[in-house]
Amino acid sequence: MKRLSKLAIAISSTLASVSIVCASSIPNTDNPTTFLGPTARLGYTSTLNNSTAYSLAGEAGIKNFRVGGTIGFKLAENQLFKISAEYLWQKITYAFFSGDTNQWVNQGAVGAAYQYEFVDNSYKPQLGISGYFSHAPSKTLNDITGTYVNSQGFVTSFVDSRRIAGSNAAGVSPGISIAPWNGGRVGAEINYDNVRYDTRNAPNEDAKGLGGTLKLNQALTDNIDLGASAAVRQPFNNYAANLDWNHVPFYGDWTLGLFGDYTVGKNTLPNTWNLGLSANYFLDQRCPVMIPANLKGEADLKAEMVSQPINDNLLAWTADPAVYMPQVLAIVDERVTNTCTADVRLVSPIPDQGTFRGDGSFSVASNFSGSNITYSLTTVPVSPDADGNAVTIDSAGVIHVTTAVDSTETFTVTVTASNGCSSASSRFTIPIDTRNE
Repeated sequence: MKRLSKLAIAISSTLASVSIVCASSIPNTDNPTTFLGPTARLGYTSTLNNSTAYSLAGEAGIKNFRVGGTIGFKLAENQLFKISAEYLWQKITYAFFSGDTNQWVNQGAVGAAYQYEFVDNSYKPQLGISGYFSHAPSKTLNDITGTYVNSQGFVTSFVDSRRIAGSNAAGVSPGISIAPWNGGRVGAEINYDNVRYDTRNAPNEDAKGLGGTLKLNQALTDNIDLGASAAVRQPFNNYAANLDWNHVPFYGDWTLGLFGDYTVGKNTLPNTWNLGLSANYFLDQRCPVMIPANLKGEADLKAEMVSQPINDNLLAWTADPAVYMPQVLAIVDERVTNTCTADVRLVSPIPDQGTFRGDGSFSVASNFSGSNITYSLTTVPVSPDADGNAVTIDSAGVIHVTTAVDSTETFTVTVTASNGCSSASSRFTIPIDTRNE
């Protein structure tokens, strides 16, 4: 009953506070995972000339929006280079001391990538390197005030000064991929990330160091590909998969697909996951080139216009952006302070009581002053004693004395009044004598 009374005080105080968010408990120990989708992706990729292409892409979901663009260059028959930029908005659930809150956060990023392919090798190895820079602005939220029952059972007032810390991040990823079997390509990257969070209240949660990524792409049929990747990096782990239907003819060349990913945040970064549909349209506008009709070098110098051999990946390379951040890099940044409207004070010592010859009660609430007071007591000897005499106190500060038949005892009682910020105590005696005279 005593515990229930304390809980009732905490609940009523919380409901009466000016602004309290809905939470599983206070302090909040939730570790939420946000579903960002379902999300639809749409991309358009086209060549500008025989050595340059561009791509525009966008995403739209319930809690996920992204726009981006890439320009790709064919430096040589076996060398490709691209530059990308993106802007990302996500509505992520953040767990503060006072409860969970859903907040829109955003992030901009730029990146570049280079690829060199060994075309004469049977495994067709590709060496590559990519890098990125990103910035997520910080966001200040309103303060939350309220009360909770602390670990000692005292009702405590608090102010939660809430903030979401953005970040400045950069990284580089050298890697290699090979085609070890027909229709398959396996790749591995070494990732180095340096994420610096703009924290003011929370401890340093910066993420800096090495990680790794494994990738697999397998052609299941002539038109269907399966892709998967797993990245273990300093700011997060990311797992992704996609199933694509390529070369769908409808007023051009389309790729339709399903995708999903899961991001496990580290250093207090939240968890997120997403599912969705994708559609990419490809338009190859490369011009035909003049080549000799007689490839043996004979005297016939007649030439004809033929299409340039499409033995490179310029369109597909450009459609895959050089930077794609799976999540906005922003974390909880808060300062929680305990507050009291009035400290607990001992107005007057509790006097020693007269002898109890039966059950009885009396109040000690007027002996203390303060707000949100919780009462507790200790006794010597421990209550109840061997005879069954007992001394207890309720949430209103009323002491109850329960006596046994034909017994004598004197309890030394210490009453403590506390509101989580301060406390005051008073010691007195309660004699009990129920013997028959």
